[in-house]
Amino acid sequence: MIARRVLFLILVVALGTSALVCASGGGGGTGTAAADSGAQAAAPKLPAGYSEPGAGSDLAKVSVGMNDTEVRKILGDPDNANAYMTGKAFNPFYFGGDTHRTDWMYKGKGRVVFSRNRWSGALKVVRVMANANELQ
Repeated sequence: MIARRVLFLILVVALGTSALVCASGGGGGTGTAAADSGAQAAAPKLPAGYSEPGAGSDLAKVSVGMNDTEVRKILGDPDNANAYMTGKAFNPFYFGGDTHRTDWMYKGKGRVVFSRNRWSGALKVVRVMANANELQ
């Protein structure tokens, strides 16, 4: 009888310790590698053939966080569009946004990438990329 109680106590302590370690994000580190080294997160790389919009271009007037109506006022209607799901859409326990994206392509200018809110359907700019050879 005493052996069962001791075994139960050891099991409870082990499960409690493992739950605390998992909740704190692991056992060894104090955070992410970037936070530990003091480095700032670098901007994501642009795909081949794309660049940041030039200062004088219409694409430079579009900024991250704008909605689709604001972009239409600046650039007009897109020449082509493409919608697709991101990897987050396949995670059954992810309830945030950015599960769907929409690219608006403008001939000879580049493209504007939107994130579509899965609940409201609203579009918000997440990236602007210039490409003089877009749709040619």
